[in-house]
Amino acid sequence: MMSLSALLSPSSIAIVGASSRAGALGQRVLANLVRGGYQGHVYPIHPSEAQIGGLMCHAGLDALPEAPECVAVALGADKVLPILEQAAERGTKAAIVFASGFSEAGEQGDRLQRSLADFCRSSGMKVCGPNVLGVRNLHQRFALYSAPLSADPPLGGVSIAAHSGSACIALSGTGRFGLSHVVSMGNGVALDVDDYLDYFADDANTRLACLFLETVRRPEQLAAAAARMRAAGKPVVALKVGRTTKGAAASAAHTGSLASSHAAASEFFKHAGIVVVDDLDELIEACVLFNTIRKPPSGNGLAVINISGGEVALTCDLGQELGVHLPALSAATTDALTAALPNFATPANPLDATSAALSDTQIYERSVCALLDDPAVGLVAVSQDCPAGLSDEAATGYRRIAHATGMVDQTAKKPVVFYSNVAGPLHPVTIEPLRDTGVPVLQGARAALVAIRAYLDWHGWMPTRSTQALDVAVHLAWHERLASGSDLSENEAKRFLQDHGVRTTREEPAATAQAAVRAAEEIGFPVVLKVDSADIAHKSDVGGVALSLHNAAAVAQAFVQILDNVGRHRPDAKVKGVVVQEMVSGGVEMIVGTAQHPPFGRGIVVGAGGVLVELLNDSAFALAPVNATQSRQLVGRTRACKLLDGYRGAAPADRQALEVLIARVSEIAEAYSDVIEALELNPVAVLRQGQGVCALDALIVPRKP
Repeated sequence: MMSLSALLSPSSIAIVGASSRAGALGQRVLANLVRGGYQGHVYPIHPSEAQIGGLMCHAGLDALPEAPECVAVALGADKVLPILEQAAERGTKAAIVFASGFSEAGEQGDRLQRSLADFCRSSGMKVCGPNVLGVRNLHQRFALYSAPLSADPPLGGVSIAAHSGSACIALSGTGRFGLSHVVSMGNGVALDVDDYLDYFADDANTRLACLFLETVRRPEQLAAAAARMRAAGKPVVALKVGRTTKGAAASAAHTGSLASSHAAASEFFKHAGIVVVDDLDELIEACVLFNTIRKPPSGNGLAVINISGGEVALTCDLGQELGVHLPALSAATTDALTAALPNFATPANPLDATSAALSDTQIYERSVCALLDDPAVGLVAVSQDCPAGLSDEAATGYRRIAHATGMVDQTAKKPVVFYSNVAGPLHPVTIEPLRDTGVPVLQGARAALVAIRAYLDWHGWMPTRSTQALDVAVHLAWHERLASGSDLSENEAKRFLQDHGVRTTREEPAATAQAAVRAAEEIGFPVVLKVDSADIAHKSDVGGVALSLHNAAAVAQAFVQILDNVGRHRPDAKVKGVVVQEMVSGGVEMIVGTAQHPPFGRGIVVGAGGVLVELLNDSAFALAPVNATQSRQLVGRTRACKLLDGYRGAAPADRQALEVLIARVSEIAEAYSDVIEALELNPVAVLRQGQGVCALDALIVPRKP
């Protein structure tokens, strides 16, 4: 782990390009530094000015009385590298490059960024940027920052790191949570999000990290940094943009970074224990919650209480849409609520405590206490609107509810959260009793529920564990074969799977029609014939498959027909003959596959299989490795899971065997990640419950040397 103290808490600073011209970059940066109350040495660098802002200027870095620990370069892109080279010669440890015009600006800018990256590697200088607003350390009253600063920012435990400067401004300017650091990462030529997370993990003032990401350049380092944050008890909440094609293109144009698969990115964050949200509102509410709440939940169940039947219905809708667990209440809880509520109210979760609670706060207090006592409930949320536009008199009843909420929270062992269904400020009389007691106050039903789900998920997160080790001798033999890079036929791919404990069809290769007939008679009719060629991945597309062959004559005829079809459609393919396979009847056809998803690694895909796989577009995705629990969740995310469970009176299929297969394929793919580019089992026949699964076809694509 590298130290970033020279960048984020320097003892001395030189500003190259300092200016007295109002609005100039060098003027804004220097003014912010002085206005913020920085206590270290400040050296404005200007070739002709004697003083700027009351500070003595120096003509260059070589004229300074000491080597500045950090240099801020407030000049154009073409002047950056010579300045940094001078700074390195003086012994400067860190720098900030504000200028744009690097990799986001075309070929010439890309050359400048490559040169800057080479310099950073060779010199070891910790460079923030280019294309940034700068950095702030609020507890140290330090700001090398080009955007306007708020007059009195709240101090606290949220450290922001964003690729977008505008996101830095939006997130740091809410006033909803106290700040520790603000880092505008820009193009990240030398330092990126993992470096800043490493620093935040050790920083005494940071309670959580808030990330706005346009790309993930170094996933392994980011996962390691997130693990260090978790070990320190500090959550990481991230918004990753570029989920759509247009969004990815916009991110690439902005920072010059390569886009990555959104599905792969989401799964990566999940594996790393990083909380993911979808927009700035959700990110802000998550930061408010994580920064304010002081009690861990006792489980992943959420109970919600309101005084409106309509808003209770809204909670139900959003809860189901967002995957929030709203558990059924125990009999004891139902009895306690029946005693607490008016006789016309119905005990349920979410709970409508009725408008009677506006005047009788005992209803609210007793109801919240009953919900907190339920063993399935890990956290209670009080959902109550009280818009800022209400008169003080109209807000009186809502203040009573807020006060009752705060009183219950004082003695509760489980956390209590207050949120408004409307995404806007609450009336001050509502907020005051909650702020006094430390109850988190969230705005907007959707964003609030996302934040609560994130909090529950973070506390319930468990690292992925592998399932089953591979046989060492088998692994070494197949690794050598795959490392050659030569293609595998289906028959060879199935032998690979069999050697790794995966059931496939019984089959025999046959170079002649007579050999095919003998193999069919040995296997037993009916059989399937498939062309045997490592050059043909999708055999049915070229007429290379014949199904349900019930006798010797049909087998002989199919042999001739397959070779004729392949000769016409793929005359370039090297064909050994055919493979004769047992005909597996019945079952639900699924696909289980893996493929690389740079930069995050290998993904696992599960879905409806067979020839309709692309037409149906029914699949679920996760990053490898996946364990049995994750395999179960993957299957449950497909529409085909209804078929597996026995649709319209059909016998249930062996879903558990499919889940075991998925975990096994994940293990195999990870073990051979350096030599296998892609592995696909399609279709996999999921047979009746208790009969297992069978891979009917298999494709392995080796990595080319």
